[in-house]
Amino acid sequence: METVALKRPFWPAWLYFAGLVLAEWLAAGANRGPGMLVHTLIVLSALIHAAYLSGPAARMLSVLALAPMVRVLDLMMPQSFVEAIWRFPLVNFPLIIAVFITIRTLNLRRQEVGLQVGFLPVQLLIALSGLVVGIIEHRIIQPQALVGSLEWPEILLPIVILMVFTGFSEELMFRGLLQHMIIPVLGPLGGISFVALIFGAFHFGWQSAGDVLFVTIVAWVWGWLAWRTRSILGVSLAHGLANVWLFVIMPLASSQ
Repeated sequence: METVALKRPFWPAWLYFAGLVLAEWLAAGANRGPGMLVHTLIVLSALIHAAYLSGPAARMLSVLALAPMVRVLDLMMPQSFVEAIWRFPLVNFPLIIAVFITIRTLNLRRQEVGLQVGFLPVQLLIALSGLVVGIIEHRIIQPQALVGSLEWPEILLPIVILMVFTGFSEELMFRGLLQHMIIPVLGPLGGISFVALIFGAFHFGWQSAGDVLFVTIVAWVWGWLAWRTRSILGVSLAHGLANVWLFVIMPLASSQ
């Protein structure tokens, strides 16, 4: 796994980060249009910029364009288009496809993006952190439940959806592909921090500074663990479990 940063800091990366923060701040308002516009401009800018570069910086920008691209898809979807639980596969299934196509195009090995088990006991310990994260985040934002009861026939499919289309898909993108491509550009500390800050910014929609701070810290820890263990298994399970507790278990349990 490449962990050596470029000899010269690639400062434009932080301009793209500032653009993503601006886009998410605008999208969190009553009118999503300006946020979608800025995200679209970031996609175009990153891809055009990458075409004029070579090496790690070009590869990083081509991958970075995936994040705002998927956010545009999410923001374009009307709130009443489908039930809330089905928004996750509608947005994240194309993300999974795009990430695997990118991995193939860049000739990356699965081990490079963390698609390996690693040391299983450690990965399972990391996975358990998701339970704590879900409980704490529920206390911060207190979202509505995605299901009506805790009966197994009703919660089984939502659990599978959250595990696959939030846990696996988002960790594959952020802690797998994107972090792997940014570390050679910004170094381990800069790369992990860059991805964690973007991940936190993508939670502006909850309109909670506490949640953004908490999620950013969790994302940094998960990013460091994925980098050290060279596997996204544990963080994917943790992310999925956190969302199961956040959107299914805790809202119903606290209402009883």
